[in-house]
Amino acid sequence: MRIRITEEMKKQASVEADKRDAYIKHHFEVGHMTKEERDKIGFIGEFAACSLFGIDWKNNIRDNYYTIDNCDLIIHGNKTDVKTETVPLKYAKKIINGTIKDDEVYGRRLIHENQYKLLKKYDLILFGLFIRNELDYFYFIGYLETEEILDNYRPTIKRPDGGQYPFSACPIPTSELKPIKYLLKTQMELF
Repeated sequence: MRIRITEEMKKQASVEADKRDAYIKHHFEVGHMTKEERDKIGFIGEFAACSLFGIDWKNNIRDNYYTIDNCDLIIHGNKTDVKTETVPLKYAKKIINGTIKDDEVYGRRLIHENQYKLLKKYDLILFGLFIRNELDYFYFIGYLETEEILDNYRPTIKRPDGGQYPFSACPIPTSELKPIKYLLKTQMELF
């Protein structure tokens, strides 16, 4: 499932990233993006999630960023955090079509250990991606209840293939994520 990203979303994401920059604590760095680019794609992911669930993304934007937020959006009364990543095309195709194996590179969705500590604030974690260097579509991967994550997964530096993650993180097997369509189905049943 994907959402087309508009130019308006991209521009507003840059505005919001600039406004928040002085107040945000960055948990990690990646070699393929600046912190400004990461902040921007994070906002775009939130805007895309709002659009998918019929929430006006413009009205969902906070007035200020003096403190950390309570959640990115509310889905069916559930405080939801959106985790956005960029993935090289080769792996993104496999994630999107459901053929990626959990133990291969990019087979798990990572939650940085410092973000892991914040999970108890949320009810749901929604995972999505952009194909690296392409911001035209946001692809929804799936979601999990935070209780499920906290009960079953812990941060680690070790990858299942013997390598190491770029930072200590909670690796969620992609196969364990629930399809977004379940949340959308629930939403349709509410009307």
